[in-house]
Amino acid sequence: MSKHRRHWSESEKKAILQYYQEHGASSAARQFEVSTSMIYRWASELSPSVLKEVETTISSKEYHRLLRENQALKELVAEKELEIRIKDALLKKTSPLNKSG
Repeated sequence: MSKHRRHWSESEKKAILQYYQEHGASSAARQFEVSTSMIYRWASELSPSVLKEVETTISSKEYHRLLRENQALKELVAEKELEIRIKDALLKKTSPLNKSG
């Protein structure tokens, strides 16, 4: 690690914060060779209006697509849970340990 401090321009900070919001602090820190604590500090120091610029926005169409996908995944998980419960109930009924013979 170098001993000198690096100066980051506002545009570089914005780019790093954009990457951070999309990929996380650890990934951004590795990509741009900056500490995660520095990224967190920049995020907390920037004014809300600057953060709005950095935030990624999704379209209404994308938002609704994600809602539908989320609902479909919830239904899939519920179906799988029901299958597991049914199989467990059937196994309990047919298990040789439950028969007294």
